[in-house]
Amino acid sequence: MGMRSGAETPAGILLAFYRRRQWRQAELARELGVSVEAVVRSILALSEQGMPLVRDDSEKPQVWWRVPKDWAPMGVLFAREQTPSLLRALRRSAGGRERDALLAHAVRSARVADTMNQVESPELSDIEQSWLGLVEDAAGRRCTLGMRYFSSSRGRTEWRHVSVQRVLVGPPARFIAMCHRSNTLKWFRVENVSLAKLEAEMPYRDTPRATVSAFLNESINGFRAEGTPVKSTFVVREPEAKWVAQNLPDGMSIDPDDSVPDGIRVTCSTPSVLRVARFVVGLGGAARVETAELAACVREIAQGALDGAGEARPRGVRAVAAKRLRRTGE
Repeated sequence: MGMRSGAETPAGILLAFYRRRQWRQAELARELGVSVEAVVRSILALSEQGMPLVRDDSEKPQVWWRVPKDWAPMGVLFAREQTPSLLRALRRSAGGRERDALLAHAVRSARVADTMNQVESPELSDIEQSWLGLVEDAAGRRCTLGMRYFSSSRGRTEWRHVSVQRVLVGPPARFIAMCHRSNTLKWFRVENVSLAKLEAEMPYRDTPRATVSAFLNESINGFRAEGTPVKSTFVVREPEAKWVAQNLPDGMSIDPDDSVPDGIRVTCSTPSVLRVARFVVGLGGAARVETAELAACVREIAQGALDGAGEARPRGVRAVAAKRLRRTGE
């Protein structure tokens, strides 16, 4: 039996178990051309380093060594029948340099043609690609994120510390985080981040999952104003109701106990009533508001639009538009 170096035997064991998931101890020794004692020493050393080798003495005097079916050295093993699903999942994910590189590598490794060029996925901006991974790491590691962030409401860039609770890839890529300055949950857009780093020395502020889900449900398309949620409802007539049912903003839903003939009732509970009102105004006479605070916001927005268009339309047209607005309850 020939002599092999100390490095050759562990490498041979790795390759052997890559080809087959189980080996008899004596058979493996013959395969590698070494003694059984050398195989056992190398197996024990590999086990200590993390290789998931399991010893089976149930068929004495034979000894078997096994690894899990999905084990792959330094990687993740995908069966051939899983390849189409993997390529579809990659193709559907938000586009960017990282996704494109993984997709190209998967296609080359699987030795298949990429037949899904017709599938268009959402594209991440360069800024989102730069910082989204770090935001995801902050959430996954439960580590405080320090970032230089442009606040649209304040109109300036500030250094902020947040504990990321939920990441929404989008687009746009956004995340819900506990703001350390106000100690409240807030929405943040990744494209407003100009610099970021993990702040391991600063304690992470955890938030119950149910609280984060409630915050998300009370938001309208990624925005939640401060304050107490207010219930808002409005009715949409047919045929516009069919389009609205398929294009409701996040945070709004169709009332399942709806009794509206030839239409739908849309409901939501949010402090962002103004956002709801903007959607309703866009529906014109097809929508009828049922709650007082929403009606007030709709009137304010509609009147502002009329005032802004006042110079461009004759007085008679403005009067007709205002009359129609009153009749539809907006």
